[in-house]
Amino acid sequence: MLDLSSLPRGAVAIGLQYNLERLGTLPKVYEHFLAAVLVHLDADAVWLRRTRREGRVVSEDYGKGQPRHRDEKLIENFLRNERPSFPRSLLLSPLRAHGRTVGIVGAERHGREFERGRGWVLNRLASKLANDVSRREEARVVRVLDSIKEKVVAELRPRDLSYQILDGLYQLVHYDHSAALLIHEPERRVLRVEADKIAWTKAKSAFIGHEVSVTPGVARALASKAPILTTPSVAETEELFELLYFHRGDSVPEPTSILCAPLYYDGALLGVLKIAARARLPFDERDRDVAERFLPAASLALRNARERASLEHQALEAENRAGLVTLARAVAHDVNNAIGSLLPLAEQVRDDLSTGAVETKTLVEDMDVVIDKATLCKRIFSNMMKLGSGRSGTGPVDVHALIHDAMPMLSAHLEPRRIDLDLDLAEAFPIVTFSKAHLERIVWNLVTNAADAVSESGGAIVIRTELDGKKAPRLIVADDGPGIPADELKNVMEPFYSTKENGNGLGLSVCRSLAWESGGSLKVQSEVGRGTQVVLTFPAEVSRG
Repeated sequence: MLDLSSLPRGAVAIGLQYNLERLGTLPKVYEHFLAAVLVHLDADAVWLRRTRREGRVVSEDYGKGQPRHRDEKLIENFLRNERPSFPRSLLLSPLRAHGRTVGIVGAERHGREFERGRGWVLNRLASKLANDVSRREEARVVRVLDSIKEKVVAELRPRDLSYQILDGLYQLVHYDHSAALLIHEPERRVLRVEADKIAWTKAKSAFIGHEVSVTPGVARALASKAPILTTPSVAETEELFELLYFHRGDSVPEPTSILCAPLYYDGALLGVLKIAARARLPFDERDRDVAERFLPAASLALRNARERASLEHQALEAENRAGLVTLARAVAHDVNNAIGSLLPLAEQVRDDLSTGAVETKTLVEDMDVVIDKATLCKRIFSNMMKLGSGRSGTGPVDVHALIHDAMPMLSAHLEPRRIDLDLDLAEAFPIVTFSKAHLERIVWNLVTNAADAVSESGGAIVIRTELDGKKAPRLIVADDGPGIPADELKNVMEPFYSTKENGNGLGLSVCRSLAWESGGSLKVQSEVGRGTQVVLTFPAEVSRG
């Protein structure tokens, strides 16, 4: 660090810039700047008023000495470029960064006036501070953008990706009203709200799935492919403002400005990012430029997410078809066993009736077996119809009852392979909000997957339910198979990736997709030589069962 007091007067500004670039945090930068101004201008007090911080209108004070002339009205008039009159014992200089006035610097002498030309010196020193603030702000934006890009290009499901994008925009422009991602559906000429964040309250948005029509005027506005600044009073964008101002109600504040960013890929409109301001200063060209730098990564990520969703949908369809074949084999095996028991009994009853050798007690016992086996067949076919129905509405589900209903089919599938299937079900497990059809499919897939993993000479699978440390309900399917190496574990849920010689790589990927659709999550844990467990975490409980 340079000793500014030892520098020639003409070199102080350059020395100040050199020192500021080597300081760590902004508070240290402000402290050093004010100390330099105090000495260089021979002032009795200096102060810095930050008028804008993180996009919000606030006051932030830094100072040296005891100021006497910091009049709020005077400061406001000066920042509005009204150039009010003030005593010669006071010097004022605006602090501007990226074209915005972000603060004001004041220097005071008590009982004496500043010499002519001292105001110019303060302006020059303030410009060095402004340059350093701009440089730091630009570096921060680059860091945030890099971080956001890493997140949005990650393998995320579309809904998670949408909220990562909205969170990233908050870090960049600090919206204080709301933000939303609207997906374009060109066939229907609508924009559908995929994700929505309300900044003025922590309440959950009620607008997910809300649709707005794309009128010809709005379509023309969105054709610009660049962020669009809108306010209620600008005629050219008034229709677009009204379209995107869908948060309405008695307790809903009206936005002062909206920044609308169309998302394009290969010339096709994928959707629209909307951010709205309320109490903060209206969005300006700096906000527009920052958002524009964010758009390419967001557009690419949204397009990739759509393609992954389409791929997973195709995988789900393929796995459903393959699963139905496996299901049919299991059902055929179990029904064949039941019928194999029924036929000899029916033949014996027929022979006894024809010879008159019927014993009432024996006949009742034989009929009990017939009824039991017929009931088993009925239950198997009933469960098969439910599992293959494809109805996926989300509702309260009794997980334990569903597992017990699935046991006959699962046992029939595992018995020929000498695989033990055990249950370890937690007491007072909650009723969960989940798709029953999806959960049936997940349980079937996880158990059959585990069966393929255990030893051919037999093994063990456990279906377990529990509450984790945060009281989140979980279902776990664990096996004692060989386990999965760490380098393969990270890929096991990707479509078409399989560790099995004849596997299609769809089972776990489909289970993850089904879990996501109902708001849950799926995680695979494995250790070589000790087996694998797949953990399904449910979104939330409805009530205690």
